[in-house]
Amino acid sequence: MPRAKLSPRKTPLQERSRATVDALVQATADILVRDGYAKLTTNRIAERAGVNVASLYQFFPGKEALVAEVSRRHVKEQRKAVREVMATRRFQGLEDLVRTLVSMGFAAHAVNPKLHHALTEELPARRARAPDPEDAPMMEAFREYATDVPDPELAMWLIDTVSHSVIHRAVVERPESLSQGVLQEELVTLLLRYVKRK
Repeated sequence: MPRAKLSPRKTPLQERSRATVDALVQATADILVRDGYAKLTTNRIAERAGVNVASLYQFFPGKEALVAEVSRRHVKEQRKAVREVMATRRFQGLEDLVRTLVSMGFAAHAVNPKLHHALTEELPARRARAPDPEDAPMMEAFREYATDVPDPELAMWLIDTVSHSVIHRAVVERPESLSQGVLQEELVTLLLRYVKRK
């Protein structure tokens, strides 16, 4: 079975075209959140966006490309939230670094949690998260402070994976816990016990 094309057909240049693309992307997100991926069709997307289906195909080869664009924009918003956390932090040791990592995870998942849930739970196949080049200073700081772990890169990957998994499960199963400080503190405690071995 050939893989669906995930790139837009063309980049909108005029304001009206950009508005059409934005409406299509928003309609896709709305249907994903409300009805799930199984009920997402190009006809429903076009109808909700208030455009004809030919306009949709002018910009996107199919619903998969629209979902990819929704995901790309969502990740961009998440990374913006993470950068805002990073801008307010100066690493002053391992505990501060771990707290920052956890805060970044909570900030990312606070960006439209219903859409995040739909993108991660509803889609037929999950793609690996792409590394963010802006994480390099965090990795350098981690190498400096995490002297008890034998492999800092593996440890950083484990911290990221555990944090992401716990916070994501909270989005799905216990959304009320995201706004309470208890879950965040418990996660920090768990991770600090992993990296502080002496």
